[in-house]
Amino acid sequence: MDVTRVGRRLFQVAGVMSLSAIAVLSILPGAERPHVFGSGNVEHFLAYAGAAFFASSLPALRGWRIVLWLSAASLLFEGLQMFIPGRGPGLDNWIASSVGAATGLVLARAFATIARATVSIASR
Repeated sequence: MDVTRVGRRLFQVAGVMSLSAIAVLSILPGAERPHVFGSGNVEHFLAYAGAAFFASSLPALRGWRIVLWLSAASLLFEGLQMFIPGRGPGLDNWIASSVGAATGLVLARAFATIARATVSIASR
C-alpha cells in the first residue's frame, strides 16, 4: 500500500466534499443556513481555508489556482445572494473567503512538506 497515494486520494475526496458544502451553504436561504460561529466572516475564513487546504491536492486546482478559483466562486456566490431570501452580499465576506483560501493553501503546502519529510525518514 502506497501511503502517499492513499493520503492524496483522501485529501482529494475531502476537497470535493468541502467545495460541494460551500456551494450548497452559499445558496441556501438565510433561515435554512446553519450558523456555527457568531461572525459570518469567521465562518467564511474557516470554510474557504479548509476547502483550499484539501482541494489544493486536486490536479486541476494545484498551486495558486485554488485560491483564484475559490475567490472567484466566493464573488459569484456573494452576487447570487442578492436573489436569495434572507441573504445579502458582503464585500467583507468575499475578503474573508479569499484570505481564508490563501491561508489554506499556505497551510497545505507546509503540511505536504512535513508529510514528505516524515515519509522519507520513515522509509529509510
